[in-house]
Amino acid sequence: MINRGIKMKFILNKGMVGINGIEKISLKEIIEKFLYPKNIKIKIEKNPYTIDFELKYKDFTVYYNIYYYVDKEIPEFHTLSFALKKLYLNDQIYIKVGEEAKKVISKIKKYFKENYKSLNYKYEANEYSGSYYFKNLDLTIFFEKCGRKKIVDWIDISLPYEDNPNILDVGKILKLDILKNIFNNN
Repeated sequence: MINRGIKMKFILNKGMVGINGIEKISLKEIIEKFLYPKNIKIKIEKNPYTIDFELKYKDFTVYYNIYYYVDKEIPEFHTLSFALKKLYLNDQIYIKVGEEAKKVISKIKKYFKENYKSLNYKYEANEYSGSYYFKNLDLTIFFEKCGRKKIVDWIDISLPYEDNPNILDVGKILKLDILKNIFNNN
């Protein structure tokens, strides 16, 4: 559990999936580890039917999404990702928002080399922005183009999606009674 006055340090798990010991989608574990968020936004989409949660903390945001089958009665799968300002790859190497993207990529390459892993990533860009997606880490580095430089403006680390999620306790965990109505009337 964290103290609200202390700045949280986000560390990539040694198994390279998730952060701070969280490897699977569990809102209960997130609330236990990081406490209750300062703000929660819920968005419901109808086509395709999804329920999107944004859990806003001081230093990061959690995005939790539930995707339904076409008939909208049973959730098909759910996803969870963390949007961070700073991520430690190990005790010494970290990447952060505001750094030049080539410096961040260099740090990630060093981390992979030290861990005997091959580095594979997908690069996408347009006139103003872009991203690097590292599949083996479920890590995406988003950047904004500033002249000739690419400056990191978002670090996103995702947990592996899970099929057929049990979502009955989501409202209780997030202390949102309104979710009973949403889940019972879909």
